[in-house]
Amino acid sequence: MSLIERVSRATVCLHLAPHGMDGVLRRAGRPVAGSAFHLPILNPDASWEVALASLRGWLEQHNEKKLPLAVSLASRWCAMLMVPWSGALLERNSAQRFLHSQFAAVYGDGARAWRLAADDAPYGKPRLACGIDAALLQDVQEAAAAHGRRILSIEPIVGPAWRSIAGGKPAAFALVEAGRLLLATTSGGRISALHSQSCGAAWGDELDRAWRRWNLRAPQLDAIEHVALLDLSGVPQDDLSGRFQPLPVAGAAHLMREAAWA
Repeated sequence: MSLIERVSRATVCLHLAPHGMDGVLRRAGRPVAGSAFHLPILNPDASWEVALASLRGWLEQHNEKKLPLAVSLASRWCAMLMVPWSGALLERNSAQRFLHSQFAAVYGDGARAWRLAADDAPYGKPRLACGIDAALLQDVQEAAAAHGRRILSIEPIVGPAWRSIAGGKPAAFALVEAGRLLLATTSGGRISALHSQSCGAAWGDELDRAWRRWNLRAPQLDAIEHVALLDLSGVPQDDLSGRFQPLPVAGAAHLMREAAWA
């Protein structure tokens, strides 16, 4: 790709969640002013099929330009797990068998229908892995293809969230979405451990309690004084614990950086 093509390239970044779809146009790695949008989704059961129907409708209405898509998915539809190192991870087929065994041990046999992927942590180190329903991934890909769109990436929102703040090298961060919160520690520029759970609209107290419960299982967290906080819940909280340091977030789609698809 030439320098001119890279500088002028535009991508539509989309975030698909149970109750809304967010998007923004990025050009040369930067959000284009005035391009952000939010599409509410009536979806009481938080079904990905309902959310996908909204994606199809949006693609149908915005079919004039065939700009490529970078898609992030809500944590509700993405099972995350730190898996131990295994030599099986060095070969594609054996890696899938190993990952399926790890996810099935935690999430049950239903995990065998998921598409699994792990990061490329250094040899011998635990790896962050993600499982997403294979049907969801296939349907997103088919919806885009039906409208002549190329998908550059599909990933859990935690990936863009971490990349957006990694330059600040926080020792830990919290990601809060509607109905879901995730806590993670970081080391060497990577996520090194995580905890995920459901939460209510009044998530402030739950966030603090979740950290303290996690601390009981992982006493090393005592050394972490500040936790970067990314709030995508749409329900800001008052009187948060001083441990959590809110960071400005324009929207879920804005978290996606060029590193996700360059």
